[in-house]
Amino acid sequence: MTGAFTNYQLLVLAHHAAEFPDWAPWLAAGKKTVRPEKLARQRALLRQIIHEPWTPATPALPPLLTVLDADYPERLLAIYDPPAVLAYTGYLDLLRGPAVGVVGTRTCSDYGRAATAAIVPEVAAAGAAIISGLARGVDGLAHRLAIGAGGHTIAVIGTGLDLCYPREHTALQQEIMHRDLLLSPFPPGTAAKPYHFPQRNRVIAGLCHTLLVIEARERSGSLITAALAADDNRIVAAVPGRICDPQSAGCNALIADGAVPVHGAGDVLLTLPPELY
Repeated sequence: MTGAFTNYQLLVLAHHAAEFPDWAPWLAAGKKTVRPEKLARQRALLRQIIHEPWTPATPALPPLLTVLDADYPERLLAIYDPPAVLAYTGYLDLLRGPAVGVVGTRTCSDYGRAATAAIVPEVAAAGAAIISGLARGVDGLAHRLAIGAGGHTIAVIGTGLDLCYPREHTALQQEIMHRDLLLSPFPPGTAAKPYHFPQRNRVIAGLCHTLLVIEARERSGSLITAALAADDNRIVAAVPGRICDPQSAGCNALIADGAVPVHGAGDVLLTLPPELY
């Protein structure tokens, strides 16, 4: 076996090996040079993950869900190149039911807030888990509205589970991880970086049945998530806005390209397979 392994691929191997694998020769065969002291730290971390269960007293070691686990979500496994490992805390059962991804601008207008409030609570109360990325704006509002409606929400974050970005969502993240489900494709200690969020968005798109975009500009990152969802054969839906409003230009473009126009929660629920709820 040749080629360089990412840390997460190594975690998959270690997580499922009957004995701790001697993977140093495999790393040495790859293109990257690994310093002995770094290799030793990685081996120590892997041993700790294998042999020491995670507890609240050791927040740097969350449970791991790998592509080799029976609980790995089927929807995500079906996408191209699914993440090998997801760190999680919370209730994995939420991954088995109907799910709607909700994304949008970080700078909501009054219209965006009103649209989110008009749609998300009813969808959540009907039994669909609301999946979003815990960002400012639409994401955070969608999580809070789902909780307020007595429904469930899944947060996929772009940092390690032991960190929170943005910091003002720390209390919300704590509530989600204890009440519902928090997921991350990144190992503990990973800080927020711009290039992490497309990977987070890929997980959101892969986990949902329907991806709903609420208020997005023409070059919004939400449109990238919508494109990922379309590539994964998910239904893409969008809330229309005024033709002269740049805040809604991205949503209007999605609808022009074939996204389902959403005027209320009922339009979203109609996109879900009826046997799921």
